[in-house]
Amino acid sequence: MPGLIIMQAAAREPERIESIVAQSASVVGLHHLTRHTFVSSIAPRLWKSGSGCPIATARRGVLMNRALAMLAVLLFPVIGAAQEIGTFTLAEGSPRLIRGATVLRVSEGVRVQNGDILETSAPGFVQAEFANGSIVAIGPSTRVLIHSAASKSADVVLMNGWLKGETASNAAGYHFSSSLLSASAKAGTVILHAEPADVGLYVESGTATVNEAGGHAIAAKAGQFFTRHGAKFAVTSRPDGPFLESMPQPFRDTLPSRESHFAGKKPIEPKHDHDVTYAEAEPWLKMGAWRKSFEERFQPRLKDAEFRKAVESHIAEYPEWERILHPEKYPQNSPSAPADNSKPPSGRY
Repeated sequence: MPGLIIMQAAAREPERIESIVAQSASVVGLHHLTRHTFVSSIAPRLWKSGSGCPIATARRGVLMNRALAMLAVLLFPVIGAAQEIGTFTLAEGSPRLIRGATVLRVSEGVRVQNGDILETSAPGFVQAEFANGSIVAIGPSTRVLIHSAASKSADVVLMNGWLKGETASNAAGYHFSSSLLSASAKAGTVILHAEPADVGLYVESGTATVNEAGGHAIAAKAGQFFTRHGAKFAVTSRPDGPFLESMPQPFRDTLPSRESHFAGKKPIEPKHDHDVTYAEAEPWLKMGAWRKSFEERFQPRLKDAEFRKAVESHIAEYPEWERILHPEKYPQNSPSAPADNSKPPSGRY
């Protein structure tokens, strides 16, 4: 029922839906098409019809069909984000959740959604449990993006800090990424610590496939420890002293499941804290291959004068934002704005 899912997404992220609808309408010349029109008229008919194709259901002329086709494509990330795939079962300290372009306060019982960015405090600790029994623990002073999560798989991107992933035996595959090292595991435990130029990855149990940025995939087994210090890559049979000494205490034992405490209970709604600021968004806007998705995600915040001013002052770093900030310079059918030529090294994020 795509119409129902779209309406749920619109309720969760109204500003982003509005931006996407406006973008689609502008491209095809339907300037009268608004979020309200789409959600109140078109989406309900999709819901009632059960059709998976907006074009086949809402026939309002060629231009409307073109707008709906573009909406279907652009709304997929929002639809995915609205689907709950796990629960934050433990929350210590003052963790924050960036969902869409809004900063929320996390508490135990809040559901996990695709696209969630979690930032922990120091001290602080958060545990997320997924539908298949896999557990991801997030240590203090850590920033993590939960991406492409499904019933039996997920992409978890660690910007900085500590992450421990215990993958259930029935999982299709979990991918844990950092700037310099990443690991895919189907059944086993991986501990990852990341700083800008210093990454350590420990395969605590089971097996995994480890990827070095710019390098080849390596079949890893339990006990192996991978490091990347600047340009230097190394593999040893056990973690080094600094890694073990700085590892968060909860990571030293098997992570106990707390899912039973929340089974059958009404989900906890996270409390709104504030709209995301430029300082909070900036690190994610620089995330190489991910930056395009964050450009779309944070675009509604350009309505805020301070956010817009900050982006303007950094336009050399984000050339792709030029067209968004100054559409009058790029009439319809004109060549696109200067392309973002920055390409992250292979294997990064």
